[in-house]
Amino acid sequence: MPRLPAGEVGMRRLLLLLAMLAAPAQARTVTATVYDPWYAGRPDYCTGRPFQFWGVSAAHPWLPCGTKVTVTHAGRSLVVPITDRCDCNSIDLSAGAAYRLRVPLDGVAKVRISY
Repeated sequence: MPRLPAGEVGMRRLLLLLAMLAAPAQARTVTATVYDPWYAGRPDYCTGRPFQFWGVSAAHPWLPCGTKVTVTHAGRSLVVPITDRCDCNSIDLSAGAAYRLRVPLDGVAKVRISY
């Protein structure tokens, strides 16, 4: 494959970035659950750092690691990074994120996520 001039590569990267920024955000309503305290201190799948139970993070089955998701519940919104995977069909919130969004720590709630 022929090499492109540096200016053309930079222009293609710029156009790709602009296309990504112009893409409409996707939103959907899902069920949110709260991480079990058993996971506290265990390494996250994406970062490898110990899971902070009262920190602000989430697990999702297919969104890329590092994605920042806006979670809305009961009129409150919070930007939460995806730092782990889950085998659920929803989103798992850390207790800190659930507390800030007023999601019951021992139950489930319908939330709206935008990414």
